[in-house]
Amino acid sequence: MEAIDALFHDAIQARGVHVFDEFLEFVRRFNRFSAFNAMLIETQRPGATAVGFRDQWLAIGRRIKPGAVPIAILWPFAPVRWVYELNDTYGRDVPPHTSDPFAVLGSPPGASWSATLQAADRRGIRVELTDRRGNRSAGLAGVLHSMGDSTTLSSKGRKHHWLVLVNEQLDVGARFATLAHELGHIYCGHLGAHPEGFWPDRSGILNLAQREMEAEAVAYLVCKRFGLEIRAAEYLKHHVTPENLLAVSKRLVIEATNRIEARS
Repeated sequence: MEAIDALFHDAIQARGVHVFDEFLEFVRRFNRFSAFNAMLIETQRPGATAVGFRDQWLAIGRRIKPGAVPIAILWPFAPVRWVYELNDTYGRDVPPHTSDPFAVLGSPPGASWSATLQAADRRGIRVELTDRRGNRSAGLAGVLHSMGDSTTLSSKGRKHHWLVLVNEQLDVGARFATLAHELGHIYCGHLGAHPEGFWPDRSGILNLAQREMEAEAVAYLVCKRFGLEIRAAEYLKHHVTPENLLAVSKRLVIEATNRIEARS
């Protein structure tokens, strides 16, 4: 997994800071796949526009070219499955306005809120809505108890090590974006390691701008893949420098996105 970050950092040094924007846009578009599988596709086939299984291409009148090299993705109950990019196929024309003929809308934030909270609870994070934060304060993530202290138990008897507060005065979309951002801080290790090793301790490694870049990248990916519009790009541009980008972990951003989407 560290090799993925190394490739990302090499690309930044060779091609510049716009590599980060390209990466975020690629993972955003392929919302039919988990964020991790979207990253695998991007790593194996940079610039891919439409990707599908063999039977999906057949269903829209296209066949796989002889000798086409498939793209490997992970799949439940199987080591891998193979997908093919548009240029690997031939047959009926794909409408020119269709960037991805298999695209689907993401889950609405209301349906996703519950699944995201359940996934957070499994990892020791308690999420609460609060009316004690002003309009300029959307949310906050903090350490609830250190690993050696007694911990707060959830209704299912799970130990909580972190607490996320979300301003309940926000509308549904803003609540979800705030939740994704604050969970991004935790899942990227900004507030310490998970006791079972699901993410490392990076609390003393990154500066404030670097931590904000990772958390906001997570929020951007989750929200855009669910069809929500947020102002993350405007927020991120104030922190994007070559130095900051080289500290960003592409791997942890993707893993955090998967967890918030309740896929891992």
